[in-house]
Amino acid sequence: MKQFNFYLKISYLGTNYFGWQKQPNKPTIQQFLEDKLSILFKENIKVIGSGRTDAKVHALGQVANFKVSRYRSPDEIYRYLNATLPRDISVLSVKEVPLNFHARFSAKGKTYLYKIYTEPDPFLVGRAWYISKDFSVEKIVDALQLIKDAECKIALSKGDINKKRKVDIRDIKLKFDGKVLDIEITASHFLRYMVRKIIGHSIQVGFGKLSLEKLSEILKSRDPTKAIFIAPPEGLYLKEVYYNPKDLTKK
Repeated sequence: MKQFNFYLKISYLGTNYFGWQKQPNKPTIQQFLEDKLSILFKENIKVIGSGRTDAKVHALGQVANFKVSRYRSPDEIYRYLNATLPRDISVLSVKEVPLNFHARFSAKGKTYLYKIYTEPDPFLVGRAWYISKDFSVEKIVDALQLIKDAECKIALSKGDINKKRKVDIRDIKLKFDGKVLDIEITASHFLRYMVRKIIGHSIQVGFGKLSLEKLSEILKSRDPTKAIFIAPPEGLYLKEVYYNPKDLTKK
């Protein structure tokens, strides 16, 4: 039977959802996409995401793919999904890709953005972490650099994952305009809760409540139970997923 493989780039506000992955009797991004696509194609559709995002976590550039046995144009899929999905889920692009493209296993890296705000702003509620301004940006930068350079980052994860695959943090960018602090982290991949634990521990260093020495001890322990600081989910955004262009090019 002939098959077609389609790539989706998606953005969403995670506030009203229990994360990406479908769960019984709970609204999730994956479930909404599968339901709408199954109606359009008149067959059961399984949507594969580049990775999970947890409840209340957002996405600026989540990637997914799905395979079907009948063809519809990318433009038709794009228009149908944006007309029928909830307003807090948007499809940014659709393209037909090779059958061996897999949103998760073909990914070469990801960038996450974490947003923090330090002055009251009703438009950032549920979209960023509100904390006081009494932190040292320099100390936060030092903590982020320490984490980036650490040989093993397994302590800054949930702990129930494959410990053998090394996380390569490729870049960290920090921008603070006096009100909003943006931290972008790019890596080969991320373990569960890793970005939120990186942020949580770096902010504690910034407040002077956690020393760099203690953070180094936590990292060297390789024990997730010792890394107790985790930033809330509402400040986290999956910004970009990277692929080799040839993996997206249908011959």
